[in-house]
Amino acid sequence: MGAQKTKAYLEVEFPGRKPWLIDEIKEFSYSSDMMAVGDQCSFTVVADSKGDTLRRLPLGALVRLRLNNPAVNRGRWTLKHLGRIVTRDAAVGDGTIKVVSADLGWHLTNCHAPLYKRFRGLKLDQIANPARGFIDPSFGFMGVRADQNALNRRLKQGRAAIQAAQLKVLDTIQVFQVEPGESFYDCLTRYCQRENLLINVSVDGYIQIWNPDYDRAPLYSFECSDTRSNVSDARRHDEAGSRYTEVVCVGEALSLGVQLNDPNDPNATKRRGSYKAPGVQPFTHRFTFGDGEMLDGQMAAAAAEWRWKRGLFDSHYIEVKAPDHYQGGNWYESDELTDVKFPGLNTEGRYYVQSVKCDSTVKDGDTTTLILRWPYLLSAAYGEWGTRPQLGNPEDTLALLPGIGEGQ
Repeated sequence: MGAQKTKAYLEVEFPGRKPWLIDEIKEFSYSSDMMAVGDQCSFTVVADSKGDTLRRLPLGALVRLRLNNPAVNRGRWTLKHLGRIVTRDAAVGDGTIKVVSADLGWHLTNCHAPLYKRFRGLKLDQIANPARGFIDPSFGFMGVRADQNALNRRLKQGRAAIQAAQLKVLDTIQVFQVEPGESFYDCLTRYCQRENLLINVSVDGYIQIWNPDYDRAPLYSFECSDTRSNVSDARRHDEAGSRYTEVVCVGEALSLGVQLNDPNDPNATKRRGSYKAPGVQPFTHRFTFGDGEMLDGQMAAAAAEWRWKRGLFDSHYIEVKAPDHYQGGNWYESDELTDVKFPGLNTEGRYYVQSVKCDSTVKDGDTTTLILRWPYLLSAAYGEWGTRPQLGNPEDTLALLPGIGEGQ
């Protein structure tokens, strides 16, 4: 059984009330997933018999979670979570209150956008900017960033802020309109995919439009071999379902003129793009999909490559369980890189940290679960792969070889 070395305290804010600080936290769980919008943390506090504690934790209250460990940043407190209380459970029997807070991305996924809201001639980062009037100001977002998440990584490690680096110049969206049933997240991701970008929320409350930076030194190292082990457990998962040998995307161009709009050919206006990587399976595994906004073959080929990469990203991961919430004086966090050496799992090389879940309980102490994925599969530009690491398993190296895109 481990020890609870990491301490936590919360700051709870609600309109019309003074902020309330809570340092009597019995247990907590903190998650960070670079693919998630609405990362959650949960904590358990001691309740009082008069209900004062419960009243100070109303639904919708703004929550800041800070963690402290003597082995990280000289014991200074680090802001790890900014969100809102979305669920709470109080029990009379054991005198505790369990609260779940989701980061501000919860607003994007759970709140529907204003019906038929329409923009013309704006870029994606302009539409996502709360100052433009699309994102509701009551959500509490501070602004929008379009970079490689470097500032957010530093803040989550408790380091000094740096200026956010600008990513590529985003394309102008001709028409943007909200349809019935669409959340803010549905609307934004529809155009994030066109730019091949991810979206989530930073720890300081900014909407983040970004792509991973894989060309960095790894922050962690995990090994379980005959000579050394720094994990309590590790397991490997592989699946064939999303590992495609060919992906085909079909779009449609409507204004082709009389000569090209052949009434005798039902596919005259179709524009098709494909991405082929036959080495990833010993059989043909084809995936086809339609996208009405693919206006030419080159655009459709780029979308096919994006879908192929995402499928390969989903098809493999390493789950690592480690003691403590840190390594080498750095907090365990998502969007970091690590080296792994697990001969028993037939894997060795560079991996990308998709998610971490830090738990601190009286029974088990401080423990962390990490999900590690292959890198260079969520790249910022179609066709740009960078310098991929050499993996110990030849089959893994073969899976990461780039395929061939073709548009027609």
